[in-house]
Amino acid sequence: MSENDKLAQDVKAWRAKEGFTAAAAAKVLGIPKRTFEGIEQGRGFPYPVLLRVAIESKTRSVRADLKGS
Repeated sequence: MSENDKLAQDVKAWRAKEGFTAAAAAKVLGIPKRTFEGIEQGRGFPYPVLLRVAIESKTRSVRADLKGS
């Protein structure tokens, strides 16, 4: 499995787990929806490590917000 395919698989799993639409996930990550869709289709992302860090950070932030509510 290529790095792009692995990234696509991980991003799809994250989005499904969080219940985001593609548009909502892109907004949370601060990237255009078309870019997000390309990542999910296996076209990759120039900074995959940063994307993974952003996903982890946003997930923690959302969970912390929910705990505080």
